[in-house]
Amino acid sequence: MTAIEAPAPFQVAKVRPPMVARGKISNSLARSGLLGIGVQVVSPDGGETNLHSHPGIDSSWMVLDGKAIFYTTNDEVVAELEKNELVMIPSGTPYWFKASGDEPLVILHITARTPGSGEHSRIDYTPRTMGGENRVAETIPGQHFEG
Repeated sequence: MTAIEAPAPFQVAKVRPPMVARGKISNSLARSGLLGIGVQVVSPDGGETNLHSHPGIDSSWMVLDGKAIFYTTNDEVVAELEKNELVMIPSGTPYWFKASGDEPLVILHITARTPGSGEHSRIDYTPRTMGGENRVAETIPGQHFEG
């Protein structure tokens, strides 16, 4: 795709996040009032490392590269995903995920908000072990996901 400046209200983006050696990065690609699209790159030892949910926000996660394991309460495995596979997580459903295997995980995240649900709706059921202001990512200089 050749990037062009799209007239409003259109948004055009390219999935080309930096690769990580450690931790996780999140890049927002496009956002409207109710829909959000982003991509995360997760090192082989990283992920959303605590059980949480997002009331008022449905989420879909699609693996672009690498492998992911999604869990729900009691660390029950919901899905083991590889490239081009996805999971849809309904609003308010507890989950967490991690990269699996030896390669970084590149995962597309699509969210749909219920009107009036708030901008950052999240309930943590277990303490965060990585994330927010404590998230430390070490990018690999000059390396980007190319698909």
